[in-house]
Amino acid sequence: MRAWSDSPFEAVTPIAEVAERGAVLAAENGESEIVYECAAHPGWLVKLYRPGHTPGAAGVLERLIALPAGMPAADRALIDRSVSWPVTRVVDGARTAGVVVARAPAEFGVPMRMISGSTTVRLLEVDHLVQADPGFFARRGWETPAPAERLAVARNLAAVGALLERHDVVYGDWSYANAFWTRRSGRVFVIDVDSCGLTDRPWVESKMWDDPRVAPGDRLTVRTDRYKLAVLVVRCLTGVRGPDPEAAHAALPSAVRDGPLGQALHRSLTAADPARRPAVAELLALLETARPEQFVRIPVPRPPLGPVTDVPPDRPASPAARPAAPPDRAASPAGPPAASVGRAASPADPPPASVDRAAGATGGRAGRPERRPADAAPSEGRPTTAPGGVLSPGRLLPVVIVVCLAVLVLLAGAGLVASLFA
Repeated sequence: MRAWSDSPFEAVTPIAEVAERGAVLAAENGESEIVYECAAHPGWLVKLYRPGHTPGAAGVLERLIALPAGMPAADRALIDRSVSWPVTRVVDGARTAGVVVARAPAEFGVPMRMISGSTTVRLLEVDHLVQADPGFFARRGWETPAPAERLAVARNLAAVGALLERHDVVYGDWSYANAFWTRRSGRVFVIDVDSCGLTDRPWVESKMWDDPRVAPGDRLTVRTDRYKLAVLVVRCLTGVRGPDPEAAHAALPSAVRDGPLGQALHRSLTAADPARRPAVAELLALLETARPEQFVRIPVPRPPLGPVTDVPPDRPASPAARPAAPPDRAASPAGPPAASVGRAASPADPPPASVDRAAGATGGRAGRPERRPADAAPSEGRPTTAPGGVLSPGRLLPVVIVVCLAVLVLLAGAGLVASLFA
C-alpha cells in the first residue's frame, strides 16, 4: 500500500520523471486526460489533466499537498489509510500538468461476475453499496450488504469528511463514484482530493447531489459538504437512491429516523439556513454510537395469493376451510386441498414456485399452489359439475332454454311447409 507519509516524490515533479507508463487505469474521464501507474514507482498513479482543465490554482494544490505535514498524527494516519491524497504536482514547464496520488489498495477490488459469465476484478465503489434491490448483488455473485457493513461505510466516510472540515478543506464532490469500500470491514478510500479547495472552491455540477441552498455557479464551502455528505450517508445506510434524498431518510427504521441521528441527518438535508446544518463531526459522533441492529428492518409478510386458513401450525385446517371432495376420489381439478399452516410439502403437492435468484423475484408462494377462490368464475370451456358428475342447476337452465327454442323453430317450420302445400 502507498500513502502520503511514504511518498518518494518532492512537492513538484517534472513530467519527464513520471512519463513512463505502466497500466493505464482511465482515459478521457472527467477532468483527467489519462490516469496510469508510474512505471518507475509502482503503486503510484499519475493523473494528467486535460489541457485547460486544471481543477484549481497551482498555489492551492501545493498547499493541499503540504497540508498533512502539519496535521496531528491521528489525522495523518487517517489520510494514509483512507484518502488518495495528492503527493506531488506534476509540471510541464510552467504549467500544472497533473498530480501523483496513491493507488487504491488491492483489498478494495472484488471479483465481479460479468454478463458473459466470466469473472473480473473491479474496484468496489460506493455506487455498488447504494442499492436496495437484493437482485443487484445476486447478479454479481455478492452477498447483500449487512447493516453492519452499511453503518461502517457511513462512519468511515463521515470520519474523512470531519477531517476535511477540521482543516477547512472543501471537497465539494461527494458522490457514488468518488469513494471505494471493502466488504466486512467497511473501510473506505476517498479519491479526487486534488480538486479540493481551501475555505471554498468553484461550483461543481453534480446531479442529484446539488445543494438546494447554493445557486449554480456560486462558490462551495464546508456547509455545502455537510449537505452532500449527509445525502451520501443516508443513501449508504438505506440503499435508496433517486433525486429526493428525503426518500432515503424516510426509509430509515423509525427508531433511527426519529432519534438523534435521524434528526441530525434531517437538519442537514432540509435546513433553510446552511449555517444550521450540523457539523460533520457531530454527525460522526452519532454514527459512532449507533448499533447495526438498529438498522435491521422486520420484514413485512407478503399478502397471500389465495385464501389461507389462520390456524395454529400444530393443528390441521378444519374441513370448512377447504373444498370437500367426494369419498375415495382424487382432488378436483382446481387443485389439492389447502395445506395446513406449517405443514411441509408432501409428494402430492406441486413443486414450490420457482425463484429467480438473479432478479430477486418469486413466481408465487413457494410450497403452496395458487388456488381459485370458491366464488370465482369457472375456467372458460370447462363445465362445472356437482358431486357425482351431474350438471349444476346454474348450467342446466341455459340448456333447457336452448332446447325449447329449437323445438319452437321446428314447429314454426313445419307449419310454414303445411300452409304452402294446402
